[in-house]
Amino acid sequence: MRLRTKIHRARLGRDEYRVITPAGQSAGAFLYASPGSWFMDLYVDRQGAEDLATLWALAARSQRSLIHLPLRASTGPTGLPDVPAEDRLDLLLVHHSLGFPPSRWKEVRARLGAGIPHTVDLPATDFPSEEAIDYERHNFAGFRDQLRFTGAAHTLVVTGSPTAFRWTGSLLHGLSREAPGWRPDAHYCVTLTHEGWGSGRAAKGVPGGLHITYAHRWRAQ
Repeated sequence: MRLRTKIHRARLGRDEYRVITPAGQSAGAFLYASPGSWFMDLYVDRQGAEDLATLWALAARSQRSLIHLPLRASTGPTGLPDVPAEDRLDLLLVHHSLGFPPSRWKEVRARLGAGIPHTVDLPATDFPSEEAIDYERHNFAGFRDQLRFTGAAHTLVVTGSPTAFRWTGSLLHGLSREAPGWRPDAHYCVTLTHEGWGSGRAAKGVPGGLHITYAHRWRAQ
């Protein structure tokens, strides 16, 4: 899995944050949340699906970096209703050990410069196979390897442990590999939720579910 990126440094008070973004415009993905909806919708084309899986793997490894996917300028798939600017969202992936407060994201984003070019090259083996994922652990008391959603500054902030990103990233990697070969009229999607299915806890500032759909007929420009 390879992706051209840029590395940014943003200082806020005494703290300095390392932010990684894709080098090019993220035209292959489109994220929004309709008012009153239980889910956010993320549409991806083939390249967008591959980039998303790579960034998920990077988030699992990047203990000291914020992974930012700017999506609000994307035009979205053909046939999608016009989505108001205020409903569109960027995406930020955060390794839980950073302890990054989402409330600081708006100020950090405003301080991002041009960035330094860098290429990410990660093995697909970062993602475990379906058989290797121990789903029974979800039922254990004290299980903490779940993704957590927060809304901040028109951004979905996803925080998680390496295990949480790798387990859910396996679903995204599967989508990027399998969905392009499906019939154009088939629906291929992945759903991720705040603190996992059945948690009963609401996310802060955004819906508690993220519905990721492969858009066969969309060719991002």
